[in-house]
Amino acid sequence: MERQQATLVLAARGLLAPALVLVAGCAGQARLTDEEKLARVQEMVEEVERRFPEVEAVTVEEVGRLLETGSVVLVDARAPREREVSWIPGSITSEEFEQDPDRYAELTVVAYCTIGHRSSEYAKRRNEEGRPVLNLRGSLLSWTHAGAPLVGPDGPTNRLHVYGETWNLAPARYETIW
Repeated sequence: MERQQATLVLAARGLLAPALVLVAGCAGQARLTDEEKLARVQEMVEEVERRFPEVEAVTVEEVGRLLETGSVVLVDARAPREREVSWIPGSITSEEFEQDPDRYAELTVVAYCTIGHRSSEYAKRRNEEGRPVLNLRGSLLSWTHAGAPLVGPDGPTNRLHVYGETWNLAPARYETIW
């Protein structure tokens, strides 16, 4: 425990490589199995849905069907630093959507983030403005647990920005950062 605290103090002072901070900071979540991580994701999703009962959610499977028909646009509601790591193939940023929302009027609009809280907030705001937006249930964490692909600046990737340690619940095959 003292070693972990010392590591975090050094990191806060900029004296340690960020990768070491990630190793020290994610030790608790790393011990969970993928099944335990998915169960925790489900608990968090249920909490998000309790907080946003007015926001309709769609599952990864439903989005997959919509993608097959070309009748959906996925909107990434995360911060730019998160989107720089990876994103769902074909998705657009919230800024891109807001520049010309009428362009997507004939499509189902589905927002996502890490777990669904921020994308639910985003969907709620757009819905209040009269622009129907759904939330991807469980967002990127559900997406990765379903085995769906991510892309990054260099193409397909297994890297995922998970917002923070609490959300470090991606399957073990993913390299998570925050």
